[in-house]
Amino acid sequence: MERLITSDNAEAIGRPIIEQIITAHLNSDYDHLLAQVPTIRGKVPKEEFEEAAANLEPFGNVRSIECLGHFAKVKEHLVLWRVRYERADEDILWHLYLSDLESEVQTVGLFFDL
Repeated sequence: MERLITSDNAEAIGRPIIEQIITAHLNSDYDHLLAQVPTIRGKVPKEEFEEAAANLEPFGNVRSIECLGHFAKVKEHLVLWRVRYERADEDILWHLYLSDLESEVQTVGLFFDL
């Protein structure tokens, strides 16, 4: 089976997804997050999401989102993003996990480092 995501197109595929995920966190909008990452329904409770959003709140708005790279794994792809916030002293790394095993790209996970 041919993979839909490659190192050449991972940033273009992942950017609109990560932007929507970050917007969901900035707005503390759990439903918006579930629309982007439906696989976390039942795995990430709303309270846990709200805590994560609250942890990001002191950093302010996003200044930039930079793709650091694509890593092909057996069942998924990891696209790593450096996100700079207006009031943060450090960059935040966002890990976006995408699957292309079906006929379309699906978001199957995310994680960020504080």
